Amino acid sequence: MIQKLGEICDFHSGNAWKSSKFKDKGIPIIRINNMKPNATDFKYWDWDEPYDPKFFVEEGDILVSLSGTIKTYKWVGEKALLNQRIVRVTAKENINIDWVYYQLSNVIVRISDKGKNAVIKNVSVTELKKYKVDVPDLPTQNKIVSLLDKASALVQKREKSIALLDELLRAQFLKMFGDPVFNPKGWEMMPISKVINEMKGGWSIGGENRSLKENEIGVLKISAVTSGIFKENEFKAVSKDKIKRQLVFPKKGDLLFSRANTKEMVGSTCLVPKDYDYLFLPDKLWKLIPNKDLINTVFLKPVLSNKGVRMEISKLATGTGGSMKNISKAKLNKMEVIVPPIELQNQFESIYHNIQGQKESLTQSKTALEHLFNSLIQESFKGKIETPKEEVKKKDSIMSEIKKQEGEKVDITNLDLATYLGIPDEITSTQEKWIFDLMSLDEFYQFLLKDNFTKEELFTLQDIEEKLHHFFYHGGDMDFPNASWQQIIFKFLEAKPPLLEQIFEEETATVKLKLTDETFKA
Repeated sequence: MIQKLGEICDFHSGNAWKSSKFKDKGIPIIRINNMKPNATDFKYWDWDEPYDPKFFVEEGDILVSLSGTIKTYKWVGEKALLNQRIVRVTAKENINIDWVYYQLSNVIVRISDKGKNAVIKNVSVTELKKYKVDVPDLPTQNKIVSLLDKASALVQKREKSIALLDELLRAQFLKMFGDPVFNPKGWEMMPISKVINEMKGGWSIGGENRSLKENEIGVLKISAVTSGIFKENEFKAVSKDKIKRQLVFPKKGDLLFSRANTKEMVGSTCLVPKDYDYLFLPDKLWKLIPNKDLINTVFLKPVLSNKGVRMEISKLATGTGGSMKNISKAKLNKMEVIVPPIELQNQFESIYHNIQGQKESLTQSKTALEHLFNSLIQESFKGKIETPKEEVKKKDSIMSEIKKQEGEKVDITNLDLATYLGIPDEITSTQEKWIFDLMSLDEFYQFLLKDNFTKEELFTLQDIEEKLHHFFYHGGDMDFPNASWQQIIFKFLEAKPPLLEQIFEEETATVKLKLTDETFKA
């Protein structure tokens, strides 16, 4: 049945909160830039200030941004307040809200496609409400959601693996060099002017937000650097005929620095993964050319990305405008950074490239899965439209991947955690406490259980506590997190299928625990 979105769901708009009343703590306010996993840059509303409860957002609520990057997002944070230009979507009777979530994602793609090469930066609630979609019965909606959830889980699994590698690299840096602001290891401090030979700026020229055509070249936008990862698609197309001066091209290994940005983003850096002869730097981006006898750019990147260092850079930045700030070469040159022995920096570079290689492999897999997932979304909402053969192949491909993943769990009986997660030998062989960086993972506790108890053994929560205490105290010389491990154990009991089962022992009249076969699979 063809219906308008406004007939199957309701759109609840956010509020225009007064920025003058923002606080450093209180109720988080969800702005468009907070619609992402692990967002941290929140503004807050004082609990004592008046607000309407209708603007509250709970975990699991469906959100749609109406400006900037138009997208859907399932809120995964704490209870928060909704800002303007974001809507919360609720489903009406006999409509699966998760089906609405996927349908909205598809609608946004279709709206963007109407713009062809133009970038769609705004969409109205009225436009969304009027958009017509084919609405199947509830059982069919549920089947579509089940399929897309499984496909989405594959993408999320890759994302989790990539995030783990990022966290391992961050932890490795801190172990080798300590916090670059507090400098607990007492490294020599030097001004940027001594470790950087040149800050090579680019050239800015107006361009168009679209793909390159013949005889065109791309001028990078500062958003190519802002995330900390080089984004080669963030550029504006410029005719080569307009280029009248020498350009600065990003090359493999270059460390780029954003000298102009918002207060929070000024000083953003990224490493360039390869040579780009069709892109050039604008004047707001610098290429930092190092004194290679003193500094390694792979080491300098996490130094400049450190939160404390970024705060120092932000303080040095100036600007009369409320949004854009600039930092001069003179001011940046005076800022001091830690300079450990170059041999140690080079050792870190080796670890970085090892981990980066694994990340690239996972990222390629994630990109392929995302493409297939998006194709599957479009296929799911095409209704009676005939599907092209190439799209059928894509759907078959992701369906095959889903089925394979559903039935494919690794037997971890004889595996250790490092082997299972693919952690580089450079870390496990040189850092004896590396494993404690993984305490937030469920797998951390799953491996502890299977390595400390047998399949036939009955044990109590107290037995687990004693094993954990011994592991943390003797292996890490640290106290173990009481609250966390108990939550994980209950999670294992409630899992489907469960990793632990409860057994009533008549001899002692107590309930004990026992590992299931699932404990030895991951």
